[in-house]
Amino acid sequence: MIKKENVSKRKIYLTGIMTGVLLALSFPPLPLPLLSFVAFVPLLFALDLKQYRKPFLLIYLTFFIYHGGANWWISSWQSETDPFLMLSGFAIWLVHPFFFFLPLSLFLFIRKKFGLNIALWLFPFAWVGFEWLHSLGEVAYPWITIGYTQIYNRLWVQAADISGVWGLSFMIVLINVIVYKLILRYNSFQQEKKSFKSFIKIPKVITLTVGLILLIVVPMVYGSFRLPQFEHAKLIKENKSIRVGVIQPNINPWRKWESNVFRQIREHRKISDSLRKAVGGLDLVIWSETAIPFLSFEFNSDHKFTYIQDWIDSSGFSLLTGFTDIYFYKEPKKAPKTAKVLLGDSSRIYDSYNSAIVINPTPNDTDTQLYRKMKLTPFGERVPYEELFLFARKWVQWGVGISSWAFGPKQSVLEIKNNGINTKIGSIICIESIYPGFVKDFVLLDANILTVITNDGWYDYTEGPEQHYQIACMRAIETRRYIARCANTGVSGFITPMGSSILKAPQYTKIGIAASVPLLKEKSFYVRYGDWLVYFCTGICILFLIIGFFRKK
Repeated sequence: MIKKENVSKRKIYLTGIMTGVLLALSFPPLPLPLLSFVAFVPLLFALDLKQYRKPFLLIYLTFFIYHGGANWWISSWQSETDPFLMLSGFAIWLVHPFFFFLPLSLFLFIRKKFGLNIALWLFPFAWVGFEWLHSLGEVAYPWITIGYTQIYNRLWVQAADISGVWGLSFMIVLINVIVYKLILRYNSFQQEKKSFKSFIKIPKVITLTVGLILLIVVPMVYGSFRLPQFEHAKLIKENKSIRVGVIQPNINPWRKWESNVFRQIREHRKISDSLRKAVGGLDLVIWSETAIPFLSFEFNSDHKFTYIQDWIDSSGFSLLTGFTDIYFYKEPKKAPKTAKVLLGDSSRIYDSYNSAIVINPTPNDTDTQLYRKMKLTPFGERVPYEELFLFARKWVQWGVGISSWAFGPKQSVLEIKNNGINTKIGSIICIESIYPGFVKDFVLLDANILTVITNDGWYDYTEGPEQHYQIACMRAIETRRYIARCANTGVSGFITPMGSSILKAPQYTKIGIAASVPLLKEKSFYVRYGDWLVYFCTGICILFLIIGFFRKK
């Protein structure tokens, strides 16, 4: 039985610790998704204590533990780590918990104005609205979105194709609310010293219990209906497919920018040729993020890959690769403030982009197709709102050549044509894969396959690379597209539209893997209607905020 009278501060802080630990334990790669269904209950209990006057300290403690438990690896604990990367990881750990004040402040405000009951029912709306807002802007970091805790819950997670990962978060928080309300009612009933049999006959208890069962069972029924529709063998049989090769070169990310570039390209070619011979031909080969790093300003701006083009022409496949793109402004005076000056020459103003490029065989398509990364890692790749803090740029340079990228101008698909099959590729670069709405927009542009190119070698054998891979699995479910994921040191693999893996390469292994990938056309409900749920949740919260400001209670 829960007793709220005279609860000590020590026990109150213990509830925050419990919630933080339960959330962290439910997050991948730990296969404990059901813990998230009760993780918020201890925190809700503490926030309901009227004698506790310091809720924000409790909230900070809770999400400091959650972030630390799920994202401790972000500082990169390697002997070769860059000092700035480690420092920025600590800074994010200290600052990130403050973001969670937003939904819980709204909860406390609604409780004050409308009472606990309405505050509890509104909490899932506030939480989902917050998670969506947390995915916007240059300081966005939706990595530990609660819905990801269900990625191993294969039946339940299939509902993500309706409302994205946000819908899963909504149901998780709502389940927590119902569990807490049942505990409150049982606590009140027990104080009256009545039997449990009498308790379960109460109409409101029956309603809450039925609601709880439906929230758990209905998504599972939906998943059992959807999974057979996306079995790999079935999709191979019913759709056109292309043969895709993924190359994992296992190059030390800390030394990549200092070592011989042509040696790295030769290594990629060697693995690609071996894979092509082993599987009897490929339509598309994928190299990882910045597989072609910086050669020279002229080479990286002209895009004349003669050395690679001749090899592709003889091999017969298309190549999708990450590379460092340099763009010189034709009218320097119109360049943005954040643009860079080449060796003090004010007539040579340029920007550098983390990019993906498709090189097709010459008889097929002579045009080079380019996509420039639009979602940049805060601080790691660019100072947020850098135009306001130009003085800070020199203080936040990595020692590995990847700082101060510019934002890509627009989303676009990359096309290849092999054996009469036209393939449209949504090329996602690294952290872009954690943005649901952004990824689904590639499918709105008619991408029939998605790729993720990344370099997760900064994080060694920590949970980071596997978390990043599992987040890509969520994107596959939301969009109902195959994803070919190519990482420098892992985790590389092929992901089906139901979030499972066809092939998965081990980390820190020099390897090439290949699979037949069906090209799908059907757009999921989430792709077609987007973030409808978060708009609705945010609108409800704004409505209650406005009413609350004019309400005296």
